[in-house]
Amino acid sequence: MRPGRLAVLALVLCLGGRTAPAAECPGPAECCVDKVADELTETVRVSVGVVMVGIYNVNEKSGTWDGAYYLYEAWTPRAGFVPQTEVVNEVDRLHEANAGLWKQGDRCVRYTRIRSTLSSPLNLRLFPFDRQQLTVQLSDNWLSSDMRYEDTPFIKGVDDSVLGQLSQWEVGQEMSYLRESRLFKWEEGMWGGERPYYDYATFGMTVRRHTTFHLTKFFLPLLIIVLVSITVFWVDPDDLASQVGIGVTCLLAAIAFQLAQASTLPEVAYLTLADLVFALSYLTIALALVESLYSNALARQGGRDRALRIDRICRWAFPLGFLLLVAASALLSARPTAG
Repeated sequence: MRPGRLAVLALVLCLGGRTAPAAECPGPAECCVDKVADELTETVRVSVGVVMVGIYNVNEKSGTWDGAYYLYEAWTPRAGFVPQTEVVNEVDRLHEANAGLWKQGDRCVRYTRIRSTLSSPLNLRLFPFDRQQLTVQLSDNWLSSDMRYEDTPFIKGVDDSVLGQLSQWEVGQEMSYLRESRLFKWEEGMWGGERPYYDYATFGMTVRRHTTFHLTKFFLPLLIIVLVSITVFWVDPDDLASQVGIGVTCLLAAIAFQLAQASTLPEVAYLTLADLVFALSYLTIALALVESLYSNALARQGGRDRALRIDRICRWAFPLGFLLLVAASALLSARPTAG
C-alpha cells in the first residue's frame, strides 16, 4: 500500500470498515456518509478541479514551491462513498479553510481552500533561460476499480492575481490537466493477488524565468571579460608581459565573478547552461594565453610575420568559436532528457 495507507488499512480493520471524519458534515444529507464502505458495487466517477490563487517561494535548490488554491471535488451520490482526495506531491500542509459542500444538479460538490508546500521536479539545464512546470497532483485512497477521475476537470484555472506575484517568474495563464491510472506494485498480494491501480489527476502551470536580470548581471559582464581577454591578439607578439597580464587578469576576474554569482546558481548534479558558459569562458581565456605564448615564441625565433598572421586569424576565430560553442551548449541543454 502506498506510504501511509498501511496505517489507514490497519485502522479500518480495527474499526470494522472505513469511517468518515468525525466532524459534522456541512452539506446535504445525500452527500454525507456515516460509514464509508470497504468496496463499491460499481465504479464512481469523480470530477476534480483546481483554481490557483497564489504562488510563492519557488525554490530551485529544493525543488519546492508554495501554492494557495481551491480544490474542487464533484461526484454522484452513492451509498458509502465520499472522495478521500490526497495531494500526492504535498510536502507540508500550511493552511486549510473554507470547506463547503452543496448539491449541484444530481452531483455533490465540495471545495476546500488549501495553502501548502508542493514538490515539483525542476529541469534546470537551460538555467537561466528555463521554463518549469509546477504541478498539483491528486489521488485517492479508493482503488481505480471503485473510483476513477473524469477525463475532463470540474474546473481549472489561474487567477489573474497570480500573474504578477513572482518577480523572478512569468506565470502562464493556462492550466493543463492529465488523468492517468498507475499501478502501485508495493501492494502486490493484498487485494486478491492482483496489484492495484490508483487514479491520478495532475494539474500543471508553466512558469518562465525572467531573463533581463541574468542578461545584465550575468552574461553581459562575462562577455565583456572574454572580449577583453581577446584583445591580446592586438598586442605586439614581442610584448609578452602585456599579453600575459591581460590574460591572467581576465581569468582571475572570471573566477571571482563566478564565485560572486555562486549563490544564484542552482546546486544540481548536471551542468546547466550557465555552468557551460562559465566553462567556455575559462577555455577561451586560457587558449588566448596559450596562443600569446606561442606567437611570442615564433617572434623570438624569427617567425614574426607568421606570428602576426596567426594573431590576425585569432581576432575573428576566437569570438566566432566562442559564440558557436555557446549556441551548441544551448541546443545540448535544450534536448529532452529521459525520465
